[in-house]
Amino acid sequence: MLLDLPVDPERGPGWRLAVQALEGGGCALTLLVSHTIADMQATSQAIANAVAGRRPGYGFPAPSWRWSPVMLARDSVESLRTLPDVWRAMVVLTRRSGRGRTSLPRSKPRARSRYHFEPAVDVPLVQVVMDAGACQRRASDLGVASNTLIMAFAARLAFRMDRVDASGRVKLVLPVSDRHSNDRRGNALRSITVMADPDACRSDARALQRDLKAALASLVRNGDDVSPLFPLIPHVPLWLARRLEREALGADLPVGCSLIGELPLDVNRPCGEASLLQISLLECYTASELERLGGVLFIPCYRVGERLFMTVSGYAPDRVTSRAELMPFVRDALADMGLCGTIG
Repeated sequence: MLLDLPVDPERGPGWRLAVQALEGGGCALTLLVSHTIADMQATSQAIANAVAGRRPGYGFPAPSWRWSPVMLARDSVESLRTLPDVWRAMVVLTRRSGRGRTSLPRSKPRARSRYHFEPAVDVPLVQVVMDAGACQRRASDLGVASNTLIMAFAARLAFRMDRVDASGRVKLVLPVSDRHSNDRRGNALRSITVMADPDACRSDARALQRDLKAALASLVRNGDDVSPLFPLIPHVPLWLARRLEREALGADLPVGCSLIGELPLDVNRPCGEASLLQISLLECYTASELERLGGVLFIPCYRVGERLFMTVSGYAPDRVTSRAELMPFVRDALADMGLCGTIG
C-alpha cells in the first residue's frame, strides 16, 4: 500500500503517487505529500500547474548538485543567516518554559525507545460532500459567513465527542495562509486560536464570527505564537521536532479546522474530471499517544466548483475508534447546524 511506503522530505522521495485501475473503467489516483515540503496551497498549485502543463521556474538546483561544493557553500551561508532567528526561537521557547506553557524534557524520554515497536493506529476518517450554494444560503440565514458556519459545525462535533475544556468551550485552531505571489516556501502558514461556545454556536453563531475577526486582526498586529519556533526545527532531533510541531495545536484538547477555500478546478482534473476529491491530513499515532493527547480531531474544508468538501479525522479513546463510530457524531453535528450532505 502507498501509505506503507516512507516519504522523506530531507533525502527523498518527498512525495509519492499511485494509480489504481478500477473495474468498469476509470482509476483512483492517490498523491501522498510530506507536509514539510508543501502546505495545501502549495500542493494544489503544483497539481494545477502540472495539469495545465505549466513548468514554473523556481530556481531550485538539480538533485545531483546536492553535495557539490557550490551547494555546500550556499547552504552554509544560508545556515549562518538563520542563526539570529534560531537564537530568537530559543529565547521564545525559554520564556514559554518559564511560564509553564511549554514543558520540554532535557533528554529523550525512555518511552520514546519503544515508539517503533508500537503499531500505529488508524484514525477514523469520514468525508462530507455538500452543495456549496445550499451551505452559503444556510450561513446567510444565520447571519454569518460560510467559514463561520463550518467552524460552528466543528465546535458542535467537538462538543458531541466531549472534546471541550473545563468550562465547556471548544478550542478551535485554524491555520492561516501567509503565502504571496512567487512564494517558494513549503509551508507559508501561521495560526490563530478561537475559543467557541458550542451551545451558542447552535443558536447564534455571530459571536463566533466576531471572535474570528478579532483573532485575525490580532494576528496581523501581533503575529502568532507558533511561527517564532520554526527556525529551531532543522537543528533539533526528530522527536523534539515532532514536539515543536504539535505546539502548533497546543494543549487543552485542540480542534484543528483548516478553511482551505476554493481550489483551482484543474486540481480536480489530474487525468480527466474526477468524480470525487478527498484531502486529508495523515499522521502516525500510537494508541498510547492518542490516549495521552485525549484523541484528535481535525477538519479541513475546501470547495471545488459547486461542491463543498469536509474530511473529518477524529479519534476519542474508548468512544470513537472506528469510522462506524465517527459517522453518527458527524451526522448529528451537521443536523445541529441545519446542514445536509452526503456522508461517506
